[in-house]
Amino acid sequence: MTTTPRDFPVALGLQLGPDIYLHKIYMRFPARGSRMKLITKPHTSQRRLIEILRVINSSDKPMGARSISDELSNRGYEVGERAVRYNLKIMDEVGFTKKEGYSGRTLTPLGKRELSDALVDDRIGFVNARIEEYMYRSSFDPDSDKNWVVVNTSLLYKMDFERALEIMNLVFDAGFAVSGRVLIQDEGEDMGAFAIPKGYLGISTVCSITVDGMLLRAGIPVNSTFAGVVELSGGSLSQFTDLIAYAGSSLDPMRVLMSRKTTRVGEAVKSGNGSLLANLREIPVAATDQAYDLLEKAKISGIGGLMAISEPGEPNMGCPVGAGKVGITFCAGVNGVVAAEELGIDIKTMPISSIQDYGRMKEFR
Repeated sequence: MTTTPRDFPVALGLQLGPDIYLHKIYMRFPARGSRMKLITKPHTSQRRLIEILRVINSSDKPMGARSISDELSNRGYEVGERAVRYNLKIMDEVGFTKKEGYSGRTLTPLGKRELSDALVDDRIGFVNARIEEYMYRSSFDPDSDKNWVVVNTSLLYKMDFERALEIMNLVFDAGFAVSGRVLIQDEGEDMGAFAIPKGYLGISTVCSITVDGMLLRAGIPVNSTFAGVVELSGGSLSQFTDLIAYAGSSLDPMRVLMSRKTTRVGEAVKSGNGSLLANLREIPVAATDQAYDLLEKAKISGIGGLMAISEPGEPNMGCPVGAGKVGITFCAGVNGVVAAEELGIDIKTMPISSIQDYGRMKEFR
């Protein structure tokens, strides 16, 4: 929350309406007589309030407590309906939300302003926390027939589907994505975080965080460190040209890189020379052999693609790797839709968006 000039009178002892301070929300509740007391909400509760504001803001209609709770769960926050109602009461009282009859809540102008000014330090590290959350929630095991994988979700117009699928299949065949399996869903179907709008199709692609989850379930500590653009030369991964660290970032590095449109995935498919999106994770040197075995098994189940593994403690294609660690680079799962975007196809993509049953995903030809 931000402190603005409107808060200064409070510091001088003047009493205004509900006031928002840095890191805290102060609310006045009636005490005995005319005296008032201040209730301070800790930073963890503040973050939950901000997430609820984001959920309400993302909807084009009023949202009730149950819908908000479901959406928070899709985003990795397990907040029950009762807890959501309690937090909504708080935000009604500070003027961030208002009730629209029995339909639910909408944001007030003050709530929209507060959301836009949400603390940067509240968002720092959020991306890493989200990755860790999905790593734990995924359950890919090469020896199992029941697997849940982390997916990226994309929306595109139905009229663009055939052209998009054609280039995506070429990307999959070249190994420039984590997996060639996708899930295609029609308008009105639930993609986990939202329903597909009329006139659109939804495409879920496997995210490389699935591999991190697999390693973690096998007892291998894994840390996603960088996302970047990697050059492809002669069909092989060559050198990182751009890097963004996940740690300390308030934005999803993969989304940032996609928005910059600096890739040449289509060229990489045609000639073996171009640039792709990729990310790097670190594992302990002692776990290298076990990781190799798991990665080989995963390929049989359709999880793999081009990868580059560094020597212990050595940079991975120019990307720094910690002492006592091995760096593993995977091509990003979104490279297929990125290649379609390069053709001018309008696609909205949300990396690391939900968990999907791997058995529902198929290789489309």
